[in-house]
Amino acid sequence: MICKLCKKREAEIILPYARLALCPECFRNFFIRRVKRTVEEFKMFRPGELVGVAVSGGKDSAALLHALRIGFPQQPIVAIHINLGIKGYSSDCERKVERQAEIAGVKLLVYDLEAEEGYTIDSFSKTRWRRRMCAVCGTIKRHVLNMVAHREGVKALATGHNLEDTLEVMYKLFLSGDFKQLARLYPTLPSTHPKLVSRIKPLVRTPEHEALLYTGYSEIPVREASCPYSNKPIVDRVKRWLDEEEHKSPGFKYRLLSSFLKLTRIIRASLEEKGPRLNLCRVCGYPTSGEVCAKCRVASLVSPGFRV
Repeated sequence: MICKLCKKREAEIILPYARLALCPECFRNFFIRRVKRTVEEFKMFRPGELVGVAVSGGKDSAALLHALRIGFPQQPIVAIHINLGIKGYSSDCERKVERQAEIAGVKLLVYDLEAEEGYTIDSFSKTRWRRRMCAVCGTIKRHVLNMVAHREGVKALATGHNLEDTLEVMYKLFLSGDFKQLARLYPTLPSTHPKLVSRIKPLVRTPEHEALLYTGYSEIPVREASCPYSNKPIVDRVKRWLDEEEHKSPGFKYRLLSSFLKLTRIIRASLEEKGPRLNLCRVCGYPTSGEVCAKCRVASLVSPGFRV
């Protein structure tokens, strides 16, 4: 089969939803163009603004960093990585992001949780959070990424949330009726405070397996091992359902995303004038709706430096 775009090389990638059969080179260009269109459609950042990319070592953030660098060659970009101190896992992640940043030709900032704050994610395995390690890890990562990005002067912080990631969470929030959190999943989440960096999701229209293909064909090393604390059976069930529906009706995921985005626009419009009043956490000094932010509350369980 010949590539449908260049009509020269042999096609290796089939995209049923787009009715395309592509060669590796045209697929990479297709991937980059979609990231560019997404950034432009949702007005994620302006020319000249410093863009931060949260890199974990995995395929999604690696593909995002590489595609943004090629798609926006004049844009200032910095990669941000958190070493979570997970034994037998975090050191490999850091090695991978070092190579990814080198290939992309961007500066890499590494925040070592143990060196900076005196604890690791492993520290929570003996606390009441031991059965909810993903939740506490997410709380810490969101805070630290914003803090590092703010200190560096980043105007927009990009994360590697792909199409399935977004749909899984949107679907769960929709069923639970948590429309306020659903609105926060919009591809661009503007800053609501001088210390809060705008969040963007340039891969919101990118299927997960295509990020893997992109890193493979671009020869970008990615983390292969899964986090030892990862445990998402409910999310996996939703993902399987999405895959089954996509197989039956190519383009199903995009249609579902379009519907959710229409809903989030309506919700966001209704909430714009009712934004929560933010205080500054009395421990770390970053915005929170209470006296102490969620990150400092959980950190106080394992670090004497976080007295709340």
